[in-house]
Amino acid sequence: MILFDASGQVQPNIASELEAMRRRHEIAMGLAPMKIFLSHKGADKEMVRRFMQTLSLLGFDPWMDEEAMPAGTPVHRGILKGFEESCAAIFFITVNFRDESYLSAEIDYAIEEKRKKGERFSIITLVFEEDGQKGIVPGLLKRYVWKEPRHEIVALQEIIKALPLKLGVVSLK
Repeated sequence: MILFDASGQVQPNIASELEAMRRRHEIAMGLAPMKIFLSHKGADKEMVRRFMQTLSLLGFDPWMDEEAMPAGTPVHRGILKGFEESCAAIFFITVNFRDESYLSAEIDYAIEEKRKKGERFSIITLVFEEDGQKGIVPGLLKRYVWKEPRHEIVALQEIIKALPLKLGVVSLK
């Protein structure tokens, strides 16, 4: 196997394989926070930020578009990369959750990651009610169980239960 090209640079396909191996090692050793993709509509950003902050406090690395994609990032590539690096996708279904641009692509990406990773990837769908109206679960997500939490703390409990991770023993800092 040739690792370097004529100029002494690591060959691109080898470099990406080495990076993937490094990432898997960090995850296995508990050295890397686990990414969780947060799918939502912009109108729900305030609520989703609260989940992002709480998941961060719990040691996860939530993926949210405004935080994860610097200016100039091609949107589809940034979103796809977010899914590839994640162990779960949480779909926050509210009355605002309609497919106007990227939502169907996000659902497709989540389903593809589920196919590739199997039990190491969860699709978590949470349906929220506001003023007596509930969000509508998109057809492609209906094949997965969804929850309708009464409030955010119950939603967080559902997230924790659905993650494909074994959480560690709590200890003093």
